[in-house]
Amino acid sequence: GSKDVAFPRLNSIGFWIQPLGLILVAKIAFLRPQYWHYYDRTSFFLPTMEKDKFASQYSASLELAMPRLGLLPGDEPSALFSWRARKKISIGDYESSLFNPLKLLLPSDNAAYPESLWYLADRVSDARRRKVYFSKCSNRTLTAAGWTFITPMSSSTKYTGFGAQDILVVSVVLAGVSTTISFTNLLITRRTLISPGLRNRRVLVPFITIATLLTLRMLAIVTPVLGAAVLMILMDRHWQTSFFDFAYGGDPILFQHLFWFFGHPEV
Repeated sequence: GSKDVAFPRLNSIGFWIQPLGLILVAKIAFLRPQYWHYYDRTSFFLPTMEKDKFASQYSASLELAMPRLGLLPGDEPSALFSWRARKKISIGDYESSLFNPLKLLLPSDNAAYPESLWYLADRVSDARRRKVYFSKCSNRTLTAAGWTFITPMSSSTKYTGFGAQDILVVSVVLAGVSTTISFTNLLITRRTLISPGLRNRRVLVPFITIATLLTLRMLAIVTPVLGAAVLMILMDRHWQTSFFDFAYGGDPILFQHLFWFFGHPEV
């Protein structure tokens, strides 16, 4: 028989991409809390290097232990290279737990700079990669509304705080924009570059072509509805509207109708 069959086969790349995509998404969801933290790796022990605090606090005891060394006073360290904590974490009682007196014996000009060249390079690369305060807001306030954006959970910051829920809503908006661009491109391509005389009623077009055409037309109808629904969620969360808040005249069920107007045709 002919090999140009329309049903999926085991050697079809789409047959393998779908489960791999599912595994990738599950892996990212599992690894995200491990690699994204709301604190720096060095926030717990490097505050002891702040000489302006600890030099004056422990100078008397150091003078009694090692008099007249004269190593602590020095010029003001450069603010461009000295370590600065992105988020202050107050631990307290450094003297008994984390206090390191050897750091205070060094001149302030030297100790205020990074430990080595590689520490400076690591700090610069981390600063470029890090989304400032992004990990803090996305990792501490998780989504409590489910993947169906159950309102009023998703439409009120009282139930889902700033962070992951907003990122999820914005990602749906971006996915809708990319989908709109894609199906517009494909529909126009099919309309303008189709073979002369080819009509679905005359020629047996492969099933995958017909399914793709119907899917693109369906996306053109349902994608703007989902985009409008998630934009209304953003307005409820940040611009004091009440589309889905029953206490102020909104309808929480309205979003489910709008969401599943997109979801059921897709399924």
